[in-house]
Amino acid sequence: MTYNTRQKALITKIISEQSQEFTVKDIYNELIRLGEEVGLTTIYRVVDELLEAGKLRKNISAGGIVRYQYLEECGHSGHCYLKCGNCGRLEHMDCRLVKQLMQHVAEEHGFEADERQIIINGNCKKCCEAK
Repeated sequence: MTYNTRQKALITKIISEQSQEFTVKDIYNELIRLGEEVGLTTIYRVVDELLEAGKLRKNISAGGIVRYQYLEECGHSGHCYLKCGNCGRLEHMDCRLVKQLMQHVAEEHGFEADERQIIINGNCKKCCEAK
């Protein structure tokens, strides 16, 4: 049982260090690079648990490729994520205006949005400066 706990902790650590979208195969390859023998089924199980806990976001491309994004934990409201369409970086953004927007959406539109899933797509400062 400890072996599985160690595997889960290692997979979770690798996933939490991802700043860009990743596939299960990317995690598998990183484990191999580290000399760890972990089956794809185990990785999928951990990914499913993280999805259910709201710590991952699942994206399916037009070509059917499934990629995930790690959503860093945050214990308060008024946040969303900024995703760079160029480099794929996902940044956490705390801003009081997000909280105001969520309040507006709830009051005026009768809809409660899940802040953990709000992602604003665009280009990060670094990629904009590189143009």
